[in-house]
Amino acid sequence: MATTPASSFEALMKGVTSWNVPKDAIPCELLLTGEAAFPVMVNDKGQVLIAASSYGQGRLVVVSHEGYLLDAGFAPFLRNAVGWLCPSPAAPAGVHPSLPSLVSILQASGVPAQVQPEVGAPVGVYCISAYVDTMTAELIQFVKSGGGLLIGGQAWYWASEHGSDRVLSRFPGNEVTSLAGVYFTDIYGDIDHFKVSKKIPKIPLYTR
Repeated sequence: MATTPASSFEALMKGVTSWNVPKDAIPCELLLTGEAAFPVMVNDKGQVLIAASSYGQGRLVVVSHEGYLLDAGFAPFLRNAVGWLCPSPAAPAGVHPSLPSLVSILQASGVPAQVQPEVGAPVGVYCISAYVDTMTAELIQFVKSGGGLLIGGQAWYWASEHGSDRVLSRFPGNEVTSLAGVYFTDIYGDIDHFKVSKKIPKIPLYTR
């Protein structure tokens, strides 16, 4: 199993030759603060749109728009992500009902996947949108004890309703991913230009 950030990045990007970004999905910029967190997909402005990290015994892949989890053009990456996240090759991926079409995308890529409203056995990886606010404690415990979490969403719309000053601390996805040093923000992500990196992209360091 890939353990260093460099080998993890290689495993996540194996066979991925382009980012087929859906043009109708406006992502948010991800903020990385933890030592375990590293960028996977970065635009030419240095904004992180996909990141990976670890927490406890488990791992996370954080995607800056849930639409990326529902787009067949992302299938090669999604297959890699589930493979990297899964602690046991035999364990299926559980998919929250908020992401129904992800099941067929994963199954078409050879990944055993099923809709599962609750996180837990028998799944090794759980996939969920970042807007679900009823499973925070369960998701944290699942990852902490060795599970993999694939989570996607953007926080700019949530911020327009709840306030930008509350995003980092109160946005549902951040209550889970912040423990691994990854935050959804209310900053729009630019989707004009991407390149697929051979190694972990370098990003600017931010202090907030």
